[in-house]
Amino acid sequence: MLRFTRIHDAPLTSAQRNAAVRLQLPHDERAKHRLATMSVEGKVVAILLVDARRGSILRDGAVLAGDDDAFAIVEAALQPLARITADSQLALLRLTYHLANRHVPAQLATNAVLIERDPVLETMLRGLGAHIEHIEAPFEPEGGAYDGHHHGHDHDEADAASASIGEQLSIAAHARSGDG
Repeated sequence: MLRFTRIHDAPLTSAQRNAAVRLQLPHDERAKHRLATMSVEGKVVAILLVDARRGSILRDGAVLAGDDDAFAIVEAALQPLARITADSQLALLRLTYHLANRHVPAQLATNAVLIERDPVLETMLRGLGAHIEHIEAPFEPEGGAYDGHHHGHDHDEADAASASIGEQLSIAAHARSGDG
């Protein structure tokens, strides 16, 4: 079994990259700091990231280091997603607001928002005028609250300039409602 215990920040040499195992993981597994899985090559792998920040996500292309100079390259796996579009940019922004208010991880594109499939959310979004297409794709949601950033209700400490779009919408909603 290969054990990976830390995130490797330095670039890999071509020899290290060629020897590295590949881990194709969906979003929920990339959020776990302890995971038993199989590499693309069929090797048993244990991920034991004891120093990872709570709430951090392994992003596509992340490199893990382990025992005996072993490396693993993380790849975002294809997974079932809902691609949400709307008749106008304002309507799409409104839909994004409703997702952000529910703290739903979302991947933003110019004319669409991608979320993990959820029949309840999809029903709500259709009721608000959304067009929803089911697709299979890698899921790389915005960071912010889902990437280790503190997101309680003390928004005075939040740096709105560096916050993700979802966080900015949430901050504004909480400020208007008086609980921010």
